[in-house]
Amino acid sequence: MFPAPLEPSGARVGETDGDPQNLVFTTMRTEGWRVAHLDAHLGRMREHAGRLGIAWPEDARTQAGAALVADMPTDRSTLIQLSLTAAGVWAAGSRQVTGDDGVGLTGITHEAPRWSDGSTGTKHGDWEPYLVAGRAAVNAGADVALLIHDEAVVDADRATLLLLDYDGTAWYPEPGLGGVRSLTLESITPGLAAEGIPVHSGRITATMLVRAREVLLLGTGIGVAALTALDGESVGAEGDDDFRNLCADLHERALEDGWVDLEGES
Repeated sequence: MFPAPLEPSGARVGETDGDPQNLVFTTMRTEGWRVAHLDAHLGRMREHAGRLGIAWPEDARTQAGAALVADMPTDRSTLIQLSLTAAGVWAAGSRQVTGDDGVGLTGITHEAPRWSDGSTGTKHGDWEPYLVAGRAAVNAGADVALLIHDEAVVDADRATLLLLDYDGTAWYPEPGLGGVRSLTLESITPGLAAEGIPVHSGRITATMLVRAREVLLLGTGIGVAALTALDGESVGAEGDDDFRNLCADLHERALEDGWVDLEGES
């Protein structure tokens, strides 16, 4: 089974009084003193902070680096969660990487959480509904919950869905439907285009899932994993893993190109 998700560090979910505008966060992969795709993560945090009404400090890069260094284990690969509160407090919390992106995952469908103040689709402090979805998957004997709104997949509880359609095109959920922007997906999209695989966003419906050649889940914690079953029904063509292998290779290459060394920062 895939490990339980991290809660946002710094101010925990239970300390935000259910107010999504109290905190913005991101989860990164670290190795030694290196952080993967740091600038991209800070860029998304800044974007989401703006949507949440959280002030973004001029010296955010310096403050973020100091928070990361203070809590960064350097003897192993970790996931590290960086947060900024509405009060301007940076914090970080880490956990050892235990997921295996080569393992096929099973999923359930779950109603997607929605917020009325524009917070939907941001990584904010009211993350409890995503944790509830993840626990529902575990309780059902599955690994992940696909979040459904208006009969379409908008996100997953801790990953982004990417499917290879029968015609050779790749699809991910339309961002305007409420999913969180995926930096993992963005890191491999140029490589997919170079391989002749168009990548589009749109409404991912049950029909698309049924006819898909392969269905993948992408994320900082899981890397690139195949979704093999949903609500007890098989998805994807049996024995077809060429797309997953390609995406996994592109992900590894993007990761190697994306390391930022924080050694010596404080």
